[in-house]
Amino acid sequence: MNIFDIIPGIGTILEKTVTKKGDLEKIKVEDQVSDVACDKCGAMMVYKMGRYGKFLACPNFPECRNTKPILVEIDAPCPKCGAKLLERTSRKGRKFYGCEKYPDCDFVSWDMPVKDKCPQCGSYMVKKYGKGREAYTMCSNAECRYKEKQEGKA
Repeated sequence: MNIFDIIPGIGTILEKTVTKKGDLEKIKVEDQVSDVACDKCGAMMVYKMGRYGKFLACPNFPECRNTKPILVEIDAPCPKCGAKLLERTSRKGRKFYGCEKYPDCDFVSWDMPVKDKCPQCGSYMVKKYGKGREAYTMCSNAECRYKEKQEGKA
């Protein structure tokens, strides 16, 4: 028994809805040129879309196979070494914040660090969101847990 026996007339319905491969036209998506130069050949890199999101690629592919991730910098320094912090994405798509000098510096945080230091213990502060999406900063030290409310909504 197959689907054609169960639903009478399904064959004609399927023939009308399914298009043949030759009927489809290919859509060309234009590459967006960035202001970042390729390290290997010097050409201006372009934004491409991959299965894990946007990235920078050299337009001279396949002669030059240089690619770079798009890095988002945060205005807070790394609490361990003082370098820049980068917003990264985990394998499961969750945002986290890590030091640009990884693997030399192993600082990572799920919560976004801010420039301010805790006035009570001196540890770094992180940005959190409460009920109603109201933003506040909180001390990262588990013993201290100092909170400071921010003005405005996030």
